[in-house]
Amino acid sequence: MKFKHVLGAAACVMCMLAGPASAEATGQTATWVAAWGAPQSDAFLSLSLNNQTLRQVVTVHQQGQAIRVRLSNRHGTEPVHVDDMQLGLSAGDAAVVPGSSRSLRFGGQSAIVLKPGASAWSDPLPLTVKPMQRLTLSFHAPGHISALSRHFGADEYLWRASGNQTTTASGQTFARIDNGLQRSWALIDGVDVQTHQPGRVLVAFGDSITDGYVPDPNVPLVPGTALNGKDERYPDFLSRRLIAANQNVSVVNAGISGNRLLSPPPLPMFGEQGTQRLQRDVLDVAGVTDALVLIGINDLGLALWPRADTLIAGLQATAQRLKQAGVRAIFGTLLPARDALPQGLMHGRASVEAARQQVNQWIRTSGIPDAVVDFDACLRDPANPARLRAEYDSGDHLHPGARGYEAMGECVDLALF
Repeated sequence: MKFKHVLGAAACVMCMLAGPASAEATGQTATWVAAWGAPQSDAFLSLSLNNQTLRQVVTVHQQGQAIRVRLSNRHGTEPVHVDDMQLGLSAGDAAVVPGSSRSLRFGGQSAIVLKPGASAWSDPLPLTVKPMQRLTLSFHAPGHISALSRHFGADEYLWRASGNQTTTASGQTFARIDNGLQRSWALIDGVDVQTHQPGRVLVAFGDSITDGYVPDPNVPLVPGTALNGKDERYPDFLSRRLIAANQNVSVVNAGISGNRLLSPPPLPMFGEQGTQRLQRDVLDVAGVTDALVLIGINDLGLALWPRADTLIAGLQATAQRLKQAGVRAIFGTLLPARDALPQGLMHGRASVEAARQQVNQWIRTSGIPDAVVDFDACLRDPANPARLRAEYDSGDHLHPGARGYEAMGECVDLALF
């Protein structure tokens, strides 16, 4: 199967390397739209590099004729020097399809220094990309970096090699990073494509359930391993459905595991609270037209005294901010979490379930959201509505497994778009 994958990817190299159709030929103006995102959470216990190459894989959700990549040192505390960055077609694991590697430049230069808190888009790179195409991004850091700003919990493996090996197609010289705390998207946080048919851009805004987390029962509070490299987050399943239905919608994932809407993170990797990151991670996304908001279960589960009224007020304010910016506010109901591990504590408490029911009733009946996706109704156990259906449960009674994320993708009515 891997050999067939490489052959198929190699067949796409020539179309990838071909330049985009001109605006004159199409009669339309080219527009930048977001095709992939991974909002950064922190730099705590993150990856370090010392004259090494880091290789990462992303899956774009929109087609285009040119591409650009954003690097961000948002949470870093020291300057980050990158002297070479390459983009290529993924051939599986750390391998790149031979001949597909292209150099990314910043202001015409191959090198860039990002100060703490700074971000930068690469120059536009003319090439043709397809929706759900897996791309490999490799960058070399010539000096020492103690901790890269990152998106915690990527559900993707990443690889590291000594020296500058950005153009090395084989993955044999790269070592896979298996440390759960370091398995993140590092330094990259956005990919846009340029297209003459922009369509809609849907940003899925939320926590670990949007991020696609599946727990490893042997390693608490770190990313699971079951879904790595499989694109089995619910926004991925939704994107594939939209593509199959010939609906031109780019689905961008803005979930951060552990995130809360109204409160700062109890652990750094859970990201700043949703109200603070909404502007950058949703409203500033290129071409955004819709936001699917599924957040709040951590506001309830991580609180000593869960308050439905406080969360409802925060969700209402979020809807108003979206609408004022011209973004359609689609809200998802909170999933069941009764008896979530650790048993009887945090999200699994009866008080959390009572508050969740109140929040979901408001989402369904208030008329404040422009549309509602009833994830709760789609995934709850009919015999015990406070719990996830067994076939959708990852095992911790809080996060869906792969089948559950697929059911979430199927729960969204495509007629919305």
